[in-house]
Amino acid sequence: MACNQIDNQEVKKSAVDKERNKKAIAYQDKADTYYTKAKYDSAFYYYSQAKVSFDSIHNKENIAYCLLQMARAQQTMGDYFGSEDNLIDALPYIKGNNEYLPAANNLLGISAKELKNYDEALLYYSEAYRLASDSLTKAVVLNNMANVYTIQGNYKKSVSLLTKALKWKFLDTLPKRRAIYMNNLGYAYTKLQEKGKGLKLMQDALAMSDKENDSYGRIESYLYLSEYYLPYNLQKSRSFAQQAYKESTKHNSVDERLEALLLLIKTSGNNSALALKYAVLNDSITQVRNSTKSQFAKMHYDARLVNEENLKLKNEKTANDLQLQKNKNEINFWSFSAIVLVIIVVFLFYYFKNKRKEDRLKASYQTETRIAKKVHDELANDVFHTMSFVETKKIEEPENKETLINLLDNLYQRSRNISKENESIETGESFIENLIEMINGYKSVEQNVIIKKDENINWGNVSEIKKITLFRVLQELLVNMKKHSQASIVIVSFTNNKNDITIDYSDNGKGMEMQQVKKGGIANAENRIQNINGKITFDAASNGLKVKISIPK
Repeated sequence: MACNQIDNQEVKKSAVDKERNKKAIAYQDKADTYYTKAKYDSAFYYYSQAKVSFDSIHNKENIAYCLLQMARAQQTMGDYFGSEDNLIDALPYIKGNNEYLPAANNLLGISAKELKNYDEALLYYSEAYRLASDSLTKAVVLNNMANVYTIQGNYKKSVSLLTKALKWKFLDTLPKRRAIYMNNLGYAYTKLQEKGKGLKLMQDALAMSDKENDSYGRIESYLYLSEYYLPYNLQKSRSFAQQAYKESTKHNSVDERLEALLLLIKTSGNNSALALKYAVLNDSITQVRNSTKSQFAKMHYDARLVNEENLKLKNEKTANDLQLQKNKNEINFWSFSAIVLVIIVVFLFYYFKNKRKEDRLKASYQTETRIAKKVHDELANDVFHTMSFVETKKIEEPENKETLINLLDNLYQRSRNISKENESIETGESFIENLIEMINGYKSVEQNVIIKKDENINWGNVSEIKKITLFRVLQELLVNMKKHSQASIVIVSFTNNKNDITIDYSDNGKGMEMQQVKKGGIANAENRIQNINGKITFDAASNGLKVKISIPK
């Protein structure tokens, strides 16, 4: 049921996103139409509306496109600060986009240049050139960098970049663009005092623009030629300035109109009428640009308010939907958890019940097997020997009677030892007394067992499992000593430490190979100590066996 609800929500969301995308595309198409018609204020408005709609469906590529186009419109209208803001906003959306990143950096370079941040402009242009994958973009960027170097007076660098750009053969198919680069290169040469070379390039560029009927491209040629002739031929300089003013008025290129007016003033003896026209035009441009900036800023702000309001409503709806889904999920989760918990509890109950039963059976079987082996290994031969003695000797004779008594006593002692090895261990207050008694039980005429106790050990604080483990391990060591080592002296010492109890066992027997240490009862002793997080080390030298046991408190 929950899955069906989620599927329905996804279907509904998909339908809403499709409708929003359709609306956003319509805004974007309308903006593109206005941009093509050079109605940049209207284009900016619809790009901002399209961006809001694309924001709501997280369409990164179209958001980036709208921001870049808004920035271009602002640059055309002289709002370079606003353009820079939109370009910076676009950067997170175009990360890794090799188509938009070079364009964004080139536009950032233009804004920085117009704001007279020339070093910053060069950094942006350099990044645009590095990211560009096609020759046309690289050529555009080189020309823009050359313009900055020309403004800074670094004409050699400007010449170097433009010469490099003009070597690209694809410019033969773009004569208008080639004319622009030739004109800029000619201007840079004149500043390097290579006037003949520079003049020819500017004249060739103008001729190429005339041939292509590129009236806009001619404006910059007229301005450069007017500036070139200003010190030598005022008439020629004025003529080019007049043509530049005419063409820039025709194209409504206000910055070029101001440059042309300034040249006309210089070539007309500071004509007061021209100076007044210049001042009025300059004021008018400043007012228009300030008005445009305010208009762009208001449209941007209004679009942002709409976006924030839409986002707020969307977030509230999402939060409500999430809360409802969360409540349903919590009910399902706790219901499922309760069922799983009951299953786990039942499983664990039967598992541990069966495991305890299995462990008891296994322990019983191991005990029975161990006792059977000991009876077979230690008693069977002695019983057979005793029975043979009774059958073959005259018991009535005092000497034979004494031997029989010794044989029977030996059988009794062995049986008693087997019984003690497998009886339950007292872990209460009598533990240490029983432990000492067990150790002393291995004393004999041939073996002397010495015990060094530490009265500071509080055995009451040692857990039952650790006491049983210690008892059995020492028992294993002593049985091994009795059966294999031929030791005459055994020393067992106890030491109380801050965090553990140390037991040192040593005998002067024949020792053993390390391979033997890892077998049988000795290996069992090692496993027992490790199971209680203790440590045991063996030194099986030829002059005896030394064992160090450490049991945590």
